This record gives sequence, structure tokens and C-alpha cells, in this order.
Amino acid sequence: MKAPRRIITMANMKGGVGKTTSTICTAMALHRLGEKVEVRDIDPQGSATLWAEHARQAGTPLPFEVKVANKFTVGQPPEDESTWVIIDTPPSQSDLIGAAVDASTLVVLVSTPGSMDLDRMRETARAINRPSSVLLTQIRGNTVALREAEQYLIDNNLARFDTMIPFKEGLRRASDTGQFPSATGYGMVAKEILEAFAE
Repeated sequence: MKAPRRIITMANMKGGVGKTTSTICTAMALHRLGEKVEVRDIDPQGSATLWAEHARQAGTPLPFEVKVANKFTVGQPPEDESTWVIIDTPPSQSDLIGAAVDASTLVVLVSTPGSMDLDRMRETARAINRPSSVLLTQIRGNTVALREAEQYLIDNNLARFDTMIPFKEGLRRASDTGQFPSATGYGMVAKEILEAFAE
């Protein structure tokens, strides 16, 4: 039996929710677990590509390739079928998001606990035709906002990762510094992905 394609799209129609951070950090976490990874940047702003360049300039190049993609190339299979492909998408540009979603096996719906971010994420979830799971980012534990976000996902029948990504100033700066803070939560996200694909 052929293994399923390992293509994951990070998506939300709203910007500023942590899609690029989640793309790069999940790719890094999979790499640290011994997996082959490549990132595809379909965002015209090139945020993932810029992250890779900052890391190179800082003397700590990313240990995986970041490729610029478009809606025609984003779904091309990797040279090695065991490679995980993580796709970073833009906000708002539905044609590019749609191409990335169509190419993927799993869509990770990235959102902060903020109500506007959750509403845009729900719009994205309703527009896709692939298995998906919500990844909550920039969370602060034991807050009303987090409890309301968790209830929102239940009320809207949206699956989510058990792992939630805490707010860390170091994560916000990581794309500029090329340095990854410890205990980001993305190691657990990568393990959840591996478990899901192994089932």
C-alpha cells in the first residue's frame, strides 16, 4: 500500500496569526525528529523565504530547503516521497490558499484565541475540502480568552491539536534573529502529526 502524501498546508484567511512561524517551527521540529522536510512559500510577501535568508545571514541556516512556489508548482510531489512538505500561505488570497489546500493531505488551521481570528479561521475551514485541525497559537494559559476559544471550537465542531502554542516574545523575534526559543510546543505538534499520519 502506498504511503499517503505528506503535504501539510498552514492556513487562515487572516494574517498575523502565526502561519509562517508555525510553518518554519513545525518543519524544524520534524527535522529534529529525523524526518526529511521542505517548506514551500506560496505567500507573495515571501515571509518563509525571508526567514530562511535571515537565518543564513545570522550564520544558522535552516536545515531544510525553503522553496518559492506558485499555484501551479505548490502541489508538485517532492523528489523523495518520504519528505514532508509544509506550505506557508498568504492571508486573503483565496486562489493561492485554494491551490495549497488542494495539494495537501492535511490543513492546519492556525489561529490565536482572538474572536476575529477564530471567525476568519472558521470561514477558511468551511471553504476547504480536506481533513483539518486547528492549532491555537499565542496563547496565555488560564485566561477567559483561551476558555472561550476552546468552547468556540467545540461549538463549531472543529478538531484541534492537543498541543497549544504559548505566547513567547522569542517566537515573535525568531524570524529576524534566526534563533529558536526552547519549549515552543512545536515538538509536540510534530509528534501529533506523525501519529496522525501513522494511523
